[in-house]
Amino acid sequence: MTKEPSLSDQLRALLPEPTDELTAALDKVAQLEHEHSTTVEQARIERAFLERAPREGLLYPGDALKLGDFRPDEDLDKVFTQLRATRPYLFDKASSPANQKLAEHDPDSLRRALKHGSLTRQVQEIRRRRPRP
Repeated sequence: MTKEPSLSDQLRALLPEPTDELTAALDKVAQLEHEHSTTVEQARIERAFLERAPREGLLYPGDALKLGDFRPDEDLDKVFTQLRATRPYLFDKASSPANQKLAEHDPDSLRRALKHGSLTRQVQEIRRRRPRP
């Protein structure tokens, strides 16, 4: 696979005698080409990360992207393993939502909350019925 010459290289080849102004302009074009290629590579990495994030159970992929600096040579398996170890709050729990709901409170605390709520309603009803002086 042959590497195609960049636009700045092609322009340099076309100029018979580059002046200082043309050299500065060509340097600026070369800098813009480098920034563009870096941005495209970073977008490719982020796209691969965002496509895999739902399968890994990542709740906040945007936050994870902001928190981490991902390099092109880094394996995504390693990235997600490292994120799980350092920032577990970004990931969904392993159990189902129904099991989480059942595991949150013990039955006694739920009964006390129900009793307290019903007592409050009874007190409100008594106060509402009592005539005010």
